[in-house]
Amino acid sequence: MSGAIDGIISGFNTSEIIDTIMRYEHQRVDLYSMRQTEYTNKLTSWKSVEALLVGFKLQASLLSNESLWYAKSASSSDESVIMVSSSADATPGTYFLSVNQLATHHQVACQGIGSLTQSLGSGTISIQVGSVSPTIITVDSSNNTLSALKDAINDSDAGVTAAVINDGSYHNPYRLVLTAKDPGADSRITVTTSLNGGTSPDFSTPQFDLAEKISWSDEATSNPLLSSSASYTGMVNKTYTFTVGGTGLQTVGNGDIEVNWTDGTNSGTITVSAADTDIALTGDGADGLVVSFSTGDLQAGDSFQIQAFAPTIQNSQDAIVQLGSSENGGSPILMYSSSNTITDLIEGVTLELRSTSNGEPVEIIISEDRSQIKSQIREFVNKFNEYQDFVDSQFSYELESNQAGVLLGDVSLMMLHNDLRSTISSIVEGRPDTMKMLSQAGIKFDSNGKLTFDESIFNQKIEDNYNDLVRLFKSSGTTNNALIEYVSSSASTKVSTTGYQVDITQAATRGSFVGTSITDPSDGGLTLDSSNNIIKVTVNGIVSGEIALTQKTYTSGDELAQEIEDAINSDSNLSGIGVDVEWVDNENTGNFVIYTRTYGSNSTVTFDSAPENSAHGILGFSGGVAATGQDVQGTINGEEATGVGQFLTGNDGNENTAGLKLLITISPDQLVDGAEGIVYFNKGIAEILDEKISLYIDPHDGTIKGKKDALQNQIDNVAEHIESMEEQLERKRISLYQQFIAMEDALAKLQTQQQFLTAQINNLNQINQMISSMNTNN
Repeated sequence: MSGAIDGIISGFNTSEIIDTIMRYEHQRVDLYSMRQTEYTNKLTSWKSVEALLVGFKLQASLLSNESLWYAKSASSSDESVIMVSSSADATPGTYFLSVNQLATHHQVACQGIGSLTQSLGSGTISIQVGSVSPTIITVDSSNNTLSALKDAINDSDAGVTAAVINDGSYHNPYRLVLTAKDPGADSRITVTTSLNGGTSPDFSTPQFDLAEKISWSDEATSNPLLSSSASYTGMVNKTYTFTVGGTGLQTVGNGDIEVNWTDGTNSGTITVSAADTDIALTGDGADGLVVSFSTGDLQAGDSFQIQAFAPTIQNSQDAIVQLGSSENGGSPILMYSSSNTITDLIEGVTLELRSTSNGEPVEIIISEDRSQIKSQIREFVNKFNEYQDFVDSQFSYELESNQAGVLLGDVSLMMLHNDLRSTISSIVEGRPDTMKMLSQAGIKFDSNGKLTFDESIFNQKIEDNYNDLVRLFKSSGTTNNALIEYVSSSASTKVSTTGYQVDITQAATRGSFVGTSITDPSDGGLTLDSSNNIIKVTVNGIVSGEIALTQKTYTSGDELAQEIEDAINSDSNLSGIGVDVEWVDNENTGNFVIYTRTYGSNSTVTFDSAPENSAHGILGFSGGVAATGQDVQGTINGEEATGVGQFLTGNDGNENTAGLKLLITISPDQLVDGAEGIVYFNKGIAEILDEKISLYIDPHDGTIKGKKDALQNQIDNVAEHIESMEEQLERKRISLYQQFIAMEDALAKLQTQQQFLTAQINNLNQINQMISSMNTNN
């Protein structure tokens, strides 16, 4: 539009005139835009403050983590023998361990089968691992080959894995191998086959395979044969290699022919005097092998082999670890484990056995991992200083360039910053005078407002009083009753140096089962055999497997109680739950009492159903009384608390004790009227900072949330105002163009009139001239 009217009549540069007017009018909009940019920059800065505080808060919260302060490091002098790791529960110390034996998986194989598709017959195969109930697999036309049977076993959850191997032999190369899923002496595989109409796989009988020619000349017409009377009496898999002695071609039955044999360890010679005659190997390694030779010739130097097969490929055994040394009169402890991962030899330490140590002990060192603590302290200092650097940039002012920080003079940031610095420098309540401020641990401000970390001071405090150093950072609680123990707290738990009274109205108890009275085993003995040695128990709602007690005659109730306890605690289904079994003596009679090792309303012991060959009746478990455990009940500071097992926790919403968690080990007979004890609670600097920063960055009503919302509102308001002003200016621009167009129209009309009048005047002048000329001529 601007170019359409430039200089039409007036000759004015209309666009330039209008643009100049509008630039002047737009100055007010520019002022608002600058204000919008200012607000946006401030909002961005507050978001950066928030992000930096979040990082500092997270780092502070790490310093309240118990696992950091009580972390342990573990090292092994020979990781090819033992790999070691530790948890916070480990006790520092040095241990010397020898691995005498690794735990192994029991592994068995069947005899060689001619092909993968050869029929195995039909019927059932029973697979049992240890004392667990056997798994019965039905074999029919759908799975009666080696490959299909392998899949059926792997799908059966029988406690084994099945695989088919090819040993490379000529006649019967395929074998089905079963491997126990769990290692250890108690995971022995027992296979019972009841198949008819095919080649039944045999996992228990050692036997010889058929003779196989290795190097056999065309001239040799006699064949070596495995005799039907051969019966392998050995226990290892090995190969017998036979080589024809003598010279040249020799006829069987025409004189003696010597054939040498070796099994790789032993060797000997047999003499072939006649065809089709059994010849038994003799001497070491013979192990029941009998061969014969058919009619024909044997060529000197020709060889054949016979494989001897033992079903047990690998015996199951427990790992054996020796703790200590017998040198200088020492008496080491032997520990047996069904697994090569041992977690219960040294508390809080996990040992991964890799190989035997061949008599050379491995040194295991467990120590406090203080390097992690110092690393996290350094990061704590770094995170604050990152925040401090940013705040400094916001409060800066460059005199020469007249450039100020975005938040220079912001009162809210000043107050927040001063509050945070004051908190870092403050005294932590309930701490000793020697360790109640961060500066006493080597963490303090320098002249530039930055945090510094003097590790020499920190190291000294670690050595002088580690517990006070930990309590400086971590929240902690103490009680005046050893049976009431502080466990943890929440952000809602209020500090109390005067203490909260703990009133227990119900002590936690364990689930139990009291068996019926039986004759005291010491009065004539109590015999368990294969007909009555199986128990099955449900502990805390988890059903055990069928548990086999050792078959013997017990002459002590206490001895039998220990056997029952050990057997139940060894059950894989109940792993980690744990029970205690007691014999209650009542002169000539008595009864067993079984307690869970857990407390609370989920703690139960029941004998729901008797298994086959049950010991329930003879042990008094068929009757008996089961009692469910109780959760602890009580109040803390008179406020409601919830008990789970032995743990009592202040309810959410409590004014003072919300989230305060206590371990109550008081027994029912130790309850008293009124409070059983007092708990004192104080927060460490890490949690104090965590909670303080949480107030700043709270997403609902935090300080920074308020600042961001206010700035965003200002940005939005200015944006709306700018939009309104831009619309007004656009209307004014249009109005100016319209006025200039009207002016040009008016000028055009005047110009037309001027031209008309000029023409008329010119005409009049011409008429006058003509009249004058005529007058002159006359």
